[in-house]
Amino acid sequence: MRKVKVGVIGAGGISHAHMGGYQQLPDVEVVAVADVLPGRAKEWAEKYGVTRAYEDYRQLLALDEIEGVSVCTYNRAHAQPTIDALKAGKAVLCEKPMAPTLAEAAAMLRAARETGKMLMIGVHSRFSRSQQFAKKVVASGELGEIYYGEIVGTRRRGIPGGTFIQQETAGGGAVIDIGVYSLDTALDIMGQPKPISVSAVTTNVIGRTHTPPPGGWHWDPAKLDVEEFGSAFIRFSNGAALVFKISWAVHLDSLGKSYFLGPKGGLQLDPLEIYRDEFGVLVNVTPKLSDERIDRFKEETRAFTDSIRENGPAPIPAEEVVWTNVIMDGIYRSAAEGREVAVSLPE
Repeated sequence: MRKVKVGVIGAGGISHAHMGGYQQLPDVEVVAVADVLPGRAKEWAEKYGVTRAYEDYRQLLALDEIEGVSVCTYNRAHAQPTIDALKAGKAVLCEKPMAPTLAEAAAMLRAARETGKMLMIGVHSRFSRSQQFAKKVVASGELGEIYYGEIVGTRRRGIPGGTFIQQETAGGGAVIDIGVYSLDTALDIMGQPKPISVSAVTTNVIGRTHTPPPGGWHWDPAKLDVEEFGSAFIRFSNGAALVFKISWAVHLDSLGKSYFLGPKGGLQLDPLEIYRDEFGVLVNVTPKLSDERIDRFKEETRAFTDSIRENGPAPIPAEEVVWTNVIMDGIYRSAAEGREVAVSLPE
């Protein structure tokens, strides 16, 4: 089996997770890394035994031996390296979110279509065994067509630090950071229905003003200018609806359960359970799945490099994940305008 050679753009925190995946694949070699911060790429390369380190990622893209690239920059810097890599003839695994704005996500998708190169988005929740099984159950038709769902993600005091909490680098807060996983999970399980409208609220009142414990929070309240909480009601073209709730900080242990309802049955996540009528009585089914404690980054990088080797499609297609950007754009516009807004993908 031939060895696939890849490069990594961005040597920050998430790059180590990508490298951890690549290191477990004997038929993959990371040959170069690039980071705009002076010295960081060199330090990263020395840590992992990578021979080439650059401050300008375009030097990395000029290497003919590289077939694929992991884009691991902060959110605001996802689009241009991805577009440049695609135009340089490289397949791209771009870390989630696809981009902080819908316009940038659309430009990335346009570049992938124009170049014919693979663009995969790193939403590693797609490799969850329970999510894969839930998708299979819904696709079977055994629950009927899903008409309503709720998807929830709760952190009580889980505001991160660094580039995540500033609009300038992140482009958004909890909605973009962890909400993208929830939205993608819902769309994936529901069979990729197309959203048509969003009504939403967002807040960041706790992280900026709440009295810190002794020693302070692990984020700087003075720098927090993105949302810590978001909630939305989303309508789809097939008549279905979805409630979305996400938090970095909230005065509650849980915002509720994630579930999906069909006319013939329902399905709940975490833990995965299926609810139906069988033999004239109500039946709850708890599937016995394989161990969920898998290395999702290993699964993700293996799927990416296998697809490169086999000249196959993107394992997590940008054409699907871009709809999370459509919804997130709607969430921010609706929250700012205080009303329901129509949403769509730009031509």
